[in-house]
Amino acid sequence: MSATTITVEEVFNAQAEPLGLEWVAARGAGGHEIESEMVQKPSLALAGQLDFVYPNRLQVFGRAEISFLNKMASDERRGALEGLFGKGLSALMVSDRGRQDLPPELTEVAEAHSTPLLLARLPSPRLVHHLHHYLSRVLAERTTVHGVFLDVMGLGTLLTGPSGVGKSEVALELLTRGHHLIADDAPELAAEVPGMLVGRSPELLQDHMEVRGLGILNIRHLFGPATIVASKRLRLIIQFKRVQGDDLSQIDRLQQEQDTQSILGIEIPRVVLPVTPGRNLAVMVEVAVQSYFHKASGFNPEKDFRDRLRKRLQEDDRGGEWN
Repeated sequence: MSATTITVEEVFNAQAEPLGLEWVAARGAGGHEIESEMVQKPSLALAGQLDFVYPNRLQVFGRAEISFLNKMASDERRGALEGLFGKGLSALMVSDRGRQDLPPELTEVAEAHSTPLLLARLPSPRLVHHLHHYLSRVLAERTTVHGVFLDVMGLGTLLTGPSGVGKSEVALELLTRGHHLIADDAPELAAEVPGMLVGRSPELLQDHMEVRGLGILNIRHLFGPATIVASKRLRLIIQFKRVQGDDLSQIDRLQQEQDTQSILGIEIPRVVLPVTPGRNLAVMVEVAVQSYFHKASGFNPEKDFRDRLRKRLQEDDRGGEWN
């Protein structure tokens, strides 16, 4: 599922406290939608340059825009604001200003055009940065996957596999070994940054795990708040694969079974771990993560072994020729 819009009402409810928001005009127009994570300062629009005003973006006035308006004559100011609000803005937010600083025409024109007008206590640069970060997260393309998302040695690691294969049990053992839970059962992954997936838990499932035989566990209460991580970049997928009988003997012992999995168009490295009775999967997950770090640093143990074997065979061949 992908979030493509957010209403002004939702932004206000989520950011009223951190931004010190006050709703000044058009309180009934909270259903207006914001479709872009980009935040625009329409300075040139006040001088009549309206071609580059994007109505679907959240607009911000800072000190410079308010000062510019206050230097205008009343008729000129109203005309400039009518031109801007006539573009059908989603909303306008004024930074670092009190209600007394607003020219009266700003409130009047916003009300007339049913355009929400908000005040924020942050200065303009910080306000724009905060809003862009927030909107990038909530408007990011996202999806829900089945599995357990963990922070293993600082690496965002998703455990996947068929139902009943033991993902939650392995995750529980990893938590006792000092690793951290992000989300159980249905992690939400979002493409908040190009080429990168960030995962977190749905609010309803946060802090909880389901383990067969134990039921629903509150991990925060059991192991303490330090066991929970709010979000992490997904770097590695470990897929548990059931194997039986002779199937295990068919697996290549000299090479890790690995490929990539595409999620929201982003390729994530994936390692396949065979599941059989008696295998310590928690240890194998840790080793798979360590192996990922080694390969990321440029060291490939399979290649290193092949190179050493090739060198030894070449030395043996030369020795045979000398004899």
